[in-house]
Amino acid sequence: YPMPRLHTNDDVIANAKKICDIVKGTKIGLPGMDLIVFPEYSTMGIMYDRDEMFDTACDIPGPLTDMFAAACKEAKVWGVFSLTGEKHEEHPKKNPYNTLVLINDKGEIVQKYRKILPWTPIEGWVSEDHRPFLQNYTSITPGNLGTIVTEGPKGMKISLIVCDDGNYPEIWRDCAMKGAELIVRSQGYSKLY
Repeated sequence: YPMPRLHTNDDVIANAKKICDIVKGTKIGLPGMDLIVFPEYSTMGIMYDRDEMFDTACDIPGPLTDMFAAACKEAKVWGVFSLTGEKHEEHPKKNPYNTLVLINDKGEIVQKYRKILPWTPIEGWVSEDHRPFLQNYTSITPGNLGTIVTEGPKGMKISLIVCDDGNYPEIWRDCAMKGAELIVRSQGYSKLY
């Protein structure tokens, strides 16, 4: 799935509808599929503009996850979806999280993972004091949920991690030590070969 560059909530909703169509269409073509995974940034795109990042930030659960949940339920498939602008609890005072959700085939969110180590400089810990020097960069809040293991399709134990977090063996090890049998690493530079 190509990484989109989106600017408005309408753009994000239209893109999410395309993702839902892909979920349902892929299941028709691959009826035995249990799990579909979308790359980081696939829903909301990558945000280089601070105002757009805040304007398109979403709640989880919320309208976007409701759309994905309905598609998973209709297709009877599990899905991993990227929401790179989950509203911070103190929105709009704090930057959004880069988040993955795992939705089961009943349309329930069963796991939420927030990227622990935002990639610098695009997702770096850029304080407001440094903002004048980095006018074109946005910032993502580091995740605060840690690693999680939940039951996935056919009872498999699944953990989610996002992109750069996968460059640190401690994060993989933490998932494994908690019992993960499958660790899904969604990343923005995913390519199909």
